[in-house]
Amino acid sequence: MIELSSAPPIEAALPGDREAVVSLFAEDLTDLKLPVDETALATVYDALVNDARAVVLVARDAPGGTAVGVLVASRIASVKFSGWSLWIEELYVARRARQRGLGRFLVLRLLDIARGENAKGIDLEAYHGNAPAALLYRSLGFRRLGRERFFYRLEWEQEIEADL
Repeated sequence: MIELSSAPPIEAALPGDREAVVSLFAEDLTDLKLPVDETALATVYDALVNDARAVVLVARDAPGGTAVGVLVASRIASVKFSGWSLWIEELYVARRARQRGLGRFLVLRLLDIARGENAKGIDLEAYHGNAPAALLYRSLGFRRLGRERFFYRLEWEQEIEADL
């Protein structure tokens, strides 16, 4: 296992990281062919950094430098884990900063936080076919669950009503 002492700068996101992290969120959504609303993403970022239930970590390109990777997790009460756990919603490293272990270091830092908070576990989902993510999580000891994820956007209701 890689020692965190040799890690690049991984730290809690700050309000000043807003522009860089919103850019990372936008790059990820673009890669997924999802709509990007940078104003809405900035609002989400502001809410996350001010929410005690959220963990927002950034990987920097150098000490004091720009965020080139981000991990967003939420603290939740979990039936599956019978206690508090963390849910990783977002792990993204800029294309230009990949292949340096930044994703691994972000997850290792979250594992450290989870242990320090006596969390019972960490949950996440990776997109089907995302082999690098699967390799990363498995190499860190995560196990695969036989689940399928569904989602529902409330804005779809408005689209349906508009068509009627």
